[in-house]
Amino acid sequence: CALPILGSSKFCCAIAEINPSNQNVKLLGIGSSSSTGIKKGSIIHRDKIIEEMEKAVTDAEIMADIKVNRAWLTISGEHVRGINTQGAIAIQKPGNSPSETDQEIRIEDVCKVLELAKPILENPEIKKTGQNIKFDALVMKNHGVNVEGIEFDTMLAAHLIKPEGRSYKMDNLSLEYLNYHREPIEELIGKGKNQITMSDVELEKASFYAAEDADIVLQLTKIFQEKLDEVKLTKFYNTVEIPLIPVLVSMEYDGVYVDKKQLLDKSVEFGKKLDGLSADILKHAGTEFNINSTQQLANILFDNLGLPQIKRRSTAEDVLERLREEHPLPGLILKYRKLNKLKNTYLDSIPQHIHPVTKRIHSSFSQTVAATGRLSSSNPNFQNIPIRTEEGREIRKAFAAQEKNNIIFSADYSQIELRVMAHLSGDKGLQTAFANGEDIHARTASDIYGVPIDDVLPEMRRVAKIVNFGIMYGAGPFRMSQELGIPRAESQLIIDRYFERFAGIRDYIDATITKAESDQYVETMLGRRRPVWNINSDNHMHREAAKRMAINMPIQGTAAEMIKLAMIHIHKLMKNEKMKSKLVLQIHDELLFEVPKAELDDLQSIVIEKMEGALKLDVPVIVDSGVGDSWFEAH
Repeated sequence: CALPILGSSKFCCAIAEINPSNQNVKLLGIGSSSSTGIKKGSIIHRDKIIEEMEKAVTDAEIMADIKVNRAWLTISGEHVRGINTQGAIAIQKPGNSPSETDQEIRIEDVCKVLELAKPILENPEIKKTGQNIKFDALVMKNHGVNVEGIEFDTMLAAHLIKPEGRSYKMDNLSLEYLNYHREPIEELIGKGKNQITMSDVELEKASFYAAEDADIVLQLTKIFQEKLDEVKLTKFYNTVEIPLIPVLVSMEYDGVYVDKKQLLDKSVEFGKKLDGLSADILKHAGTEFNINSTQQLANILFDNLGLPQIKRRSTAEDVLERLREEHPLPGLILKYRKLNKLKNTYLDSIPQHIHPVTKRIHSSFSQTVAATGRLSSSNPNFQNIPIRTEEGREIRKAFAAQEKNNIIFSADYSQIELRVMAHLSGDKGLQTAFANGEDIHARTASDIYGVPIDDVLPEMRRVAKIVNFGIMYGAGPFRMSQELGIPRAESQLIIDRYFERFAGIRDYIDATITKAESDQYVETMLGRRRPVWNINSDNHMHREAAKRMAINMPIQGTAAEMIKLAMIHIHKLMKNEKMKSKLVLQIHDELLFEVPKAELDDLQSIVIEKMEGALKLDVPVIVDSGVGDSWFEAH
């Protein structure tokens, strides 16, 4: 198996074939040289291999990239072919190609394999490194092995060092940092409809691939350790990103329960609504057409109905919003699109991700997608479930507690990015408003419009809310005028009044842009960096986009760090207290738990304390929480 050791020359990486009659071992692949004299093709006794492996492990500093799911572990003359995340294990006897008869579940062989690997993997003193090691740890957890001592992840390090990178695949990292062209996995298993599984690959080819995989990780680890030191990100890496890995492994392993029937019933309901909307749309259009065709819709709106062309013949959402006062059809199209997206993207898609055994969804959470440091999720993407509309919020009713005596608990940071902005800018007006517990949007409206806070109208507060978040995202008068639906001159006046009242924010924005122009990067409170190469560009659009990025990244990135730190501390306490509660989802500024009712009070105290105290700010940090039978009720 691939078990390379950093700091030891005794045993690096091996793929072996065992003769069942005499327990002799033939090495088929070795990742690097070994001072024991064991070479590829050597025939030695099985006990010698285990003895050398145990010696190497004892002397090791870091053990790298344990690819149990990608390498081959050999026991009693049979090759255990890749343990997958669903728990299936295929066996192939030496010299035979796999067949339906050979490919069967062999629990006894798994036990033998894991008997050797488990003490090593679960020993926190033996430090591990890997490429996307979270995936490997999750595979092992599916087989009762809790990987401890995760010290490094080359993919995470590469993302921190170069957050603007397009890909952090090992193939690309090997070429960029080692000038070594690694054999892509497609060379082994092919692509598309002709793709085979690893169990169909020749043993010697797969052995080289596994050994090469682990060897490259070791080399990259040393390089990235030095580079993290160079950009002063080692402490951040070791206190935020690496400790988060076990949290995400547990969250992905536990998954979240979703009531499939509720989603399917809601899909049928939405389908009927869409049918009714379709009929209304065709009635107002006066002719049959494909509602989902933007070109045909443009013909109806601008040619048949003669509505004004705002962005040439665009039928984008912002265009339809401005046209809805001209005719009923644009408004109906907007309703149709929103319902259609909810049905196709969520109601019809989410049930497909429910695991047939656990009846839960085990989404994948990534630390290497967003340059700001925010977590992202895929298969499915939970981050984009809409909450602004009643129909969108309805989806959350299906996210419930699976166990009879469990309940859903939600904890959500209140206006955390605005609070971070108040801290970073040092603006006294904004800080005072938060310290006094005021409605920040009402306070902003009061200052902008010059009226007492008790006289602020709902429309004034709506405008102030858009301005607060718009400023934080670097929006100028043009963008603000579009968001508010007012002339540009009027939006400029609102922005000017805002900066008169909150001069500290204006100073913060100016200082951030000036520093970005000088350093070519911006950073969060804890030091995560993001390059802003175009901040001095001659291209106006590129330069302004870089400025918006420079203003927002320290705020959004710091907020992301706060919730990551909270997750780490909460997970540690839950583990130490042996609680049965599960952290099942992280969505932007919110954490979702499935909790036994008997643990609710204790967990609520832990979560609120750790979230509010994750990172010290100059303004109060508030966490809103709620409980219920579903996510809808809890939030």
